[in-house]
Amino acid sequence: MRKLNLKKIGKAPGTLTYTGEEKETKSILELITYDENHFEKNIINSLDVITNMSESVKWLNIYGINDIETIDEIGEKFNISDLLLEDILSVGQRPKIEYEDDYIFIVMKMLYFNEDRTRIEEEQISFILKENFLLTFQEKEGDVFDLIRKSLSNSNSDDIKYGEDYLLYLLLDTIVDKNYLLLKELEYSIDKVEVSVMEEEYNDLVKDIHILRRELVVIKTAISPMNQIVYELMNKAPIISKEVRNYLKDVNDHIVQIMDFISIYRETVNSLFDTKMSDMSNRMNKIMTTLTLYSTIFIPLSFLTGVYGMNFKYMPELDDRISYPLFWVIAISLAIGMILFFKKKKWL
Repeated sequence: MRKLNLKKIGKAPGTLTYTGEEKETKSILELITYDENHFEKNIINSLDVITNMSESVKWLNIYGINDIETIDEIGEKFNISDLLLEDILSVGQRPKIEYEDDYIFIVMKMLYFNEDRTRIEEEQISFILKENFLLTFQEKEGDVFDLIRKSLSNSNSDDIKYGEDYLLYLLLDTIVDKNYLLLKELEYSIDKVEVSVMEEEYNDLVKDIHILRRELVVIKTAISPMNQIVYELMNKAPIISKEVRNYLKDVNDHIVQIMDFISIYRETVNSLFDTKMSDMSNRMNKIMTTLTLYSTIFIPLSFLTGVYGMNFKYMPELDDRISYPLFWVIAISLAIGMILFFKKKKWL
């Protein structure tokens, strides 16, 4: 989960400020051009090689948005407003969609487990959809789109028959479907915790439940706004063709299904937490009950020892030879009798 970033405070709107982790690396520009007759993928060093003359679909993928100079050049090349460039560089953005005169701007989150697979991390990815162009801005190199690249390079693939709006659909669908894998991992963790919830030796259970609740919040925060984004693409975006709108309905169904799973898992995790807290409370009550009962047994014994511990000169039992063993007989009999009484009442 990202922390609040204060780098933009006090700066004028449209000021390009990267709010992520500071790096000194240059952005990597990957340009993919394809149509039904050819496919070409290159790492380019200059935006001058990009032209609008070809009818081929062009996918410009930018790895690394910390390079403000390169992002600014891309903004000038494609006539992107400074306010949207500012949103691209602000990595704490909530997923959203905005419309401009000749393009659509979308912000989404890609979720994945860290290297230790101990927590979910998020990466912001921004899309700009123009005629014959799709621009994607990623925080770092590496993504989940390799299968799409492979499909586009296949001359027999149906994916190359469509335009840039279909390419956007493919990317969105991949991001959404990736969350199914995350939920499957969480489901396994929830099942593991559910099995262990009554085990007294499992000391980290409450901590694991807290981690699961936090991860579900991260997924819900990233997925929930996607529903609105896909809905607007299906109903309000003129650049999206009717055929692609039908495909987007499937993405919308997946998002709704994921949200249902998240709700179920949250209820399950909350139930496990309540069960664990209740179990801990019951065990504590049993311990306190046992201690109280044993303390009760010693109350009359303490009374007897208190009475015969007084230093009065004229106590008739002090001169009797059997007083000492008789005291022990009475004390032990009293303790045993109270224990039997407690067991009969099922208090012990």
